[in-house]
Amino acid sequence: MSTRPDSDEEPAGFQAAPADGGMSIDRLAQAFAAMMGEQDPYQATTSPAAPVAQIDASPDLDEAACAADASTDAACRISPRSILEALLFVGLPAAAPLSSRRVAKLMRGVRPAEIDQLATDLAGQYRANGCPYEVVSQENGWVMRLREEYRQFGVVLEARTRRVRLDAAALDALAVVAWNQPVAREGLAQLGCDAGPAVFRQLIRRGLLELVKLPVAGKDDATEVPHYQTTPRFLEVFSLRSLDDLPDPHEPPR
Repeated sequence: MSTRPDSDEEPAGFQAAPADGGMSIDRLAQAFAAMMGEQDPYQATTSPAAPVAQIDASPDLDEAACAADASTDAACRISPRSILEALLFVGLPAAAPLSSRRVAKLMRGVRPAEIDQLATDLAGQYRANGCPYEVVSQENGWVMRLREEYRQFGVVLEARTRRVRLDAAALDALAVVAWNQPVAREGLAQLGCDAGPAVFRQLIRRGLLELVKLPVAGKDDATEVPHYQTTPRFLEVFSLRSLDDLPDPHEPPR
């Protein structure tokens, strides 16, 4: 006997019609969107169209810096002006001027003349705010420096950073290298230096010595071994213009 219901009977279970007459697709989408906390994808919006995003021609380098906090102050936004300010802050070795042409090569769509204008604007802003530093045109570029009335503090700080504290063993090792450089590792003992590797690592970390590979004297092959020699910082710390200013090691100290 067939269990199929007669065509006149109402379907039951999942085939039965909802008691309230059913839910339309639109209402179902709205209910699902409300549950997920999202906007109804089928609901027509009456709000005005969103404005078109403006594309910045400069490198968008601030994504990593500002992605952690979307509410970060707009001052962190990287622009040609802020990039120039950062480069001037770091500066070049020996406080050499930073040319506008060199800065412009680091940015897309920015000309050297624009860099000059940005530097002029920064200089005016620093003057207006009474900052202790200034941006000035020097030779063929720009530099950021302390204003004259504040430079004395920079000199004091620089003098303190040049001080290097060395114990007797480090001074002896430094003297052996300075008067006999370049000195191979194997030749230190022959010169009366018994300082251990830790002493030389300390001198290298402090920038007073460096290791260079040089050919072995008296050998025809291309064998190279590490040699110790002093660095420009050694001259700076001991106020020497060159190694020729070293005193004679056989003369008594003055």
